Amino acid sequence: MHAHSSLCIGGLSTLSTTHLAAVILLGLLLDLDWNEWFVALLFGIGLDIDHLFAAPGYVARNGWGAILAPSWDDGSGLAWRSLMHYPVGAFVVMPLAVGWRLMLPLLFWLSHLFMDYLQAATLAYSAMVEGAFFAMACSGIFAIGYYRWRAAAGSSGLVPFLVHVKNQLKSLFDGSGRTSRGSAGRT
Repeated sequence: MHAHSSLCIGGLSTLSTTHLAAVILLGLLLDLDWNEWFVALLFGIGLDIDHLFAAPGYVARNGWGAILAPSWDDGSGLAWRSLMHYPVGAFVVMPLAVGWRLMLPLLFWLSHLFMDYLQAATLAYSAMVEGAFFAMACSGIFAIGYYRWRAAAGSSGLVPFLVHVKNQLKSLFDGSGRTSRGSAGRT
Protein backbone atom coordinates (compact mmCIF):
# COMPACT_ATOMS: atom_id res chain seq x y z
CA MET A 1 0.00 0.00 0.00
CA HIS A 2 1.39 3.39 -0.96
CA ALA A 3 1.60 6.03 1.70
CA HIS A 4 -0.39 9.19 1.16
CA SER A 5 1.55 12.14 2.51
CA SER A 6 -0.54 15.19 1.89
CA LEU A 7 -2.29 17.02 4.68
CA CYS A 8 -5.71 15.44 4.95
CA ILE A 9 -8.70 17.08 6.54
CA GLY A 10 -11.96 15.21 6.42
CA GLY A 11 -10.73 13.05 3.54
CA LEU A 12 -9.86 15.99 1.31
CA SER A 13 -6.18 16.45 0.67
CA THR A 14 -4.08 19.39 -0.33
CA LEU A 15 -3.08 17.27 -3.31
CA SER A 16 -6.67 17.70 -4.50
CA THR A 17 -5.96 21.41 -4.91
CA THR A 18 -2.91 20.56 -6.98
CA HIS A 19 -4.98 18.07 -8.99
CA LEU A 20 -7.50 20.85 -9.66
CA ALA A 21 -4.78 23.26 -10.83
CA ALA A 22 -3.34 20.58 -13.12
CA VAL A 23 -6.80 19.80 -14.56
CA ILE A 24 -7.43 23.48 -15.21
CA LEU A 25 -4.04 23.92 -16.90
CA LEU A 26 -4.46 20.84 -19.09
CA GLY A 27 -8.04 21.83 -19.89
CA LEU A 28 -6.94 25.30 -20.94
CA LEU A 29 -4.18 23.86 -23.09
CA LEU A 30 -6.72 21.58 -24.80
CA ASP A 31 -9.31 24.41 -25.05
CA LEU A 32 -12.11 22.20 -23.74
CA ASP A 33 -15.81 22.88 -24.20
CA TRP A 34 -18.28 22.67 -21.27
CA ASN A 35 -19.00 18.94 -21.71
CA GLU A 36 -15.32 18.15 -21.92
CA TRP A 37 -14.67 20.16 -18.74
CA PHE A 38 -17.12 17.89 -16.93
CA VAL A 39 -15.20 14.80 -18.06
CA ALA A 40 -11.87 16.43 -17.19
CA LEU A 41 -13.00 17.35 -13.68
CA LEU A 42 -14.62 13.96 -13.10
CA PHE A 43 -11.53 11.94 -14.03
CA GLY A 44 -8.89 14.47 -13.02
CA ILE A 45 -10.14 15.22 -9.53
CA GLY A 46 -13.59 13.69 -8.96
CA LEU A 47 -12.24 10.22 -8.34
CA ASP A 48 -10.78 11.53 -5.06
CA ILE A 49 -14.30 11.29 -3.60
CA ASP A 50 -13.34 7.79 -2.47
CA HIS A 51 -11.16 9.35 0.24
CA LEU A 52 -14.31 10.70 1.88
CA PHE A 53 -15.69 7.17 2.19
CA ALA A 54 -12.47 5.87 3.74
CA ALA A 55 -11.97 8.76 6.18
CA PRO A 56 -14.54 7.64 8.83
CA GLY A 57 -12.95 4.19 9.13
CA TYR A 58 -9.48 5.68 9.25
CA VAL A 59 -10.48 8.13 11.99
CA ALA A 60 -12.24 5.34 13.92
CA ARG A 61 -9.04 3.25 13.90
CA ASN A 62 -6.51 6.04 14.39
CA GLY A 63 -8.28 9.07 15.89
CA TRP A 64 -8.82 12.58 14.55
CA GLY A 65 -5.17 13.51 15.09
CA ALA A 66 -4.13 10.95 12.50
CA ILE A 67 -5.92 12.95 9.80
CA LEU A 68 -3.13 15.52 10.07
CA ALA A 69 -0.36 12.91 9.96
CA PRO A 70 1.99 13.01 6.98
CA SER A 71 0.80 9.58 5.84
CA TRP A 72 -2.56 7.87 5.55
CA ASP A 73 -0.96 4.42 5.61
CA ASP A 74 -1.95 3.12 9.04
CA GLY A 75 -0.52 -0.33 8.39
CA SER A 76 -3.96 -1.93 8.63
CA GLY A 77 -3.93 -3.05 5.02
CA LEU A 78 -7.39 -1.58 4.57
CA ALA A 79 -7.82 0.44 1.42
CA TRP A 80 -8.37 4.16 1.82
CA ARG A 81 -8.69 4.66 -1.91
CA SER A 82 -10.50 2.76 -4.62
CA LEU A 83 -9.05 0.71 -7.45
CA MET A 84 -9.43 3.80 -9.66
CA HIS A 85 -6.21 5.05 -8.04
CA TYR A 86 -4.26 2.11 -9.44
CA PRO A 87 -3.42 1.00 -12.99
CA VAL A 88 -6.16 -1.66 -12.81
CA GLY A 89 -8.63 1.25 -13.03
CA ALA A 90 -7.85 1.26 -16.76
CA PHE A 91 -10.41 -1.55 -17.08
CA VAL A 92 -13.04 1.03 -16.14
CA VAL A 93 -11.58 4.10 -17.83
CA MET A 94 -10.70 2.59 -21.22
CA PRO A 95 -14.26 1.48 -22.11
CA LEU A 96 -15.57 4.89 -21.04
CA ALA A 97 -12.98 6.64 -23.19
CA VAL A 98 -13.86 4.48 -26.20
CA GLY A 99 -17.61 4.78 -25.53
CA TRP A 100 -17.45 8.55 -25.34
CA ARG A 101 -15.24 8.58 -28.44
CA LEU A 102 -12.68 10.79 -26.80
CA MET A 103 -9.59 10.06 -24.85
CA LEU A 104 -10.19 12.75 -22.23
CA PRO A 105 -11.16 10.30 -19.46
CA LEU A 106 -7.95 8.37 -20.03
CA LEU A 107 -5.78 11.48 -20.29
CA PHE A 108 -7.08 13.10 -17.11
CA TRP A 109 -7.17 9.83 -15.17
CA LEU A 110 -3.54 9.14 -16.14
CA SER A 111 -2.52 12.65 -15.08
CA HIS A 112 -4.20 12.04 -11.70
CA LEU A 113 -2.37 8.74 -11.29
CA PHE A 114 0.94 10.34 -12.29
CA MET A 115 0.56 13.03 -9.63
CA ASP A 116 -0.34 10.43 -6.98
CA TYR A 117 2.68 8.34 -8.02
CA LEU A 118 4.98 11.38 -7.94
CA GLN A 119 3.77 12.19 -4.46
CA ALA A 120 4.34 8.65 -3.21
CA ALA A 121 7.77 8.49 -4.88
CA THR A 122 8.89 11.73 -3.23
CA LEU A 123 7.27 11.10 0.15
CA ALA A 124 10.06 12.68 2.17
CA TYR A 125 9.90 15.85 0.07
CA SER A 126 6.24 15.65 -0.87
CA ALA A 127 5.22 19.11 0.35
CA MET A 128 8.09 20.76 -1.52
CA VAL A 129 7.48 18.80 -4.74
CA GLU A 130 3.74 19.38 -4.55
CA GLY A 131 4.28 23.09 -3.89
CA ALA A 132 6.55 23.39 -6.93
CA PHE A 133 4.08 21.46 -9.10
CA PHE A 134 1.20 23.66 -7.88
CA ALA A 135 3.20 26.85 -8.52
CA MET A 136 4.07 25.70 -12.06
CA ALA A 137 0.45 24.81 -12.81
CA CYS A 138 -0.81 28.17 -11.50
CA SER A 139 1.88 29.98 -13.50
CA GLY A 140 0.76 28.13 -16.61
CA ILE A 141 -2.89 29.02 -15.97
CA PHE A 142 -1.93 32.67 -15.53
CA ALA A 143 0.23 32.67 -18.69
CA ILE A 144 -2.53 31.11 -20.83
CA GLY A 145 -5.10 33.54 -19.44
CA TYR A 146 -2.82 36.49 -20.15
CA TYR A 147 -2.01 35.29 -23.66
CA ARG A 148 -5.69 34.78 -24.53
CA TRP A 149 -6.68 38.13 -23.03
CA ARG A 150 -3.89 39.92 -24.91
CA ALA A 151 -4.95 38.34 -28.20
CA ALA A 152 -8.64 39.12 -27.64
CA ALA A 153 -8.25 42.62 -26.19
CA GLY A 154 -5.51 43.72 -28.54
CA SER A 155 -3.60 45.27 -25.68
CA SER A 156 -1.01 44.21 -23.18
CA GLY A 157 0.24 45.01 -19.74
CA LEU A 158 -0.08 43.32 -16.40
CA VAL A 159 -2.24 45.99 -14.72
CA PRO A 160 -4.95 46.05 -17.44
CA PHE A 161 -4.99 42.25 -17.40
CA LEU A 162 -5.40 42.14 -13.61
CA VAL A 163 -8.23 44.69 -13.86
CA HIS A 164 -9.87 42.44 -16.44
CA VAL A 165 -9.51 39.40 -14.14
CA LYS A 166 -10.93 41.40 -11.21
CA ASN A 167 -13.93 42.44 -13.31
CA GLN A 168 -14.49 38.86 -14.47
CA LEU A 169 -14.38 37.55 -10.91
CA LYS A 170 -16.65 40.34 -9.70
CA SER A 171 -19.23 39.52 -12.36
CA LEU A 172 -19.12 35.84 -11.40
CA PHE A 173 -19.56 36.43 -7.68
CA ASP A 174 -21.91 39.39 -7.54
CA GLY A 175 -24.58 37.75 -9.67
CA SER A 176 -24.50 40.44 -12.33
CA GLY A 177 -24.62 37.83 -15.03
CA ARG A 178 -22.61 35.11 -16.63
CA THR A 179 -19.77 35.96 -18.92
CA SER A 180 -20.13 34.91 -22.52
CA ARG A 181 -18.16 31.96 -23.77
CA GLY A 182 -16.44 34.27 -26.23
CA SER A 183 -13.01 35.78 -25.82
CA ALA A 184 -13.95 37.61 -22.62
CA GLY A 185 -14.92 34.34 -20.90
CA ARG A 186 -11.72 32.56 -21.88
CA THR A 187 -9.29 34.03 -19.40
